Amino acid sequence: MPRETEGTEHDGGLREHAVEQFSKPLSKSGSSDGVALHIDSSTAKRYGLDPDTKVDVRVVEIDGDIEFRIGNIPAGFTLEDLETFADSAGWEQTDRYADDSEWYLTYRNPTGNVRIEIDSEAWIAGSAANNVEVETDPIDVTGDIDRYRQLQAVAHRKHLRVSVDDSEGNWQRLRSSPNYETDDGPDPETLEQLSTRGTVSAKLVCYRTSLNTSLQELQATVSAMESALAEIAPEN
Repeated sequence: MPRETEGTEHDGGLREHAVEQFSKPLSKSGSSDGVALHIDSSTAKRYGLDPDTKVDVRVVEIDGDIEFRIGNIPAGFTLEDLETFADSAGWEQTDRYADDSEWYLTYRNPTGNVRIEIDSEAWIAGSAANNVEVETDPIDVTGDIDRYRQLQAVAHRKHLRVSVDDSEGNWQRLRSSPNYETDDGPDPETLEQLSTRGTVSAKLVCYRTSLNTSLQELQATVSAMESALAEIAPEN
């Protein structure tokens, strides 16, 4: 597994974080003179590995240290598992791509107001990727502070986030400025200012890695969004 350190930068400045680190003895590889690194069952289960899993292995030298890096680990559930589960849950498949090395799927829940997007790329540049995206359709909150606060409150209760967008792109520019560092949505005063310049929409989102995520947990996230939407007052 990658031996990475929190906050280190490698490979052209890409920032990495520690996922898992352990010491393991090498063993003889069959009848050859090579060696093998065996991964215990708990780690294999955690990262969705089985004897037929194909991964990319790199040997790299960093500051005089030799490291083995395992990449292209597939999602924590298979394409077949996901399609079977989605069919039983009544999700409508809206997009699909699959070949021998990767896959990508999008779904809508039975009522059509929650979108589920998953791809098999669970690792990017040595770091776990948020390859599972669940989100509601955008809700108009232009000048509607009460509705926006209601969204924030229900998101907090259900361990979701609120993502905000505006027609003029002012919120994205503000977020990317060096003087504004937050993953939270705008405060009510900022929302009012954005509303004077264009339309503003908000949606409930959950972005996570498929590693350590079961299909049952994915269903629970979709259900949380469905119940959250049911709590939000209809638009006037």
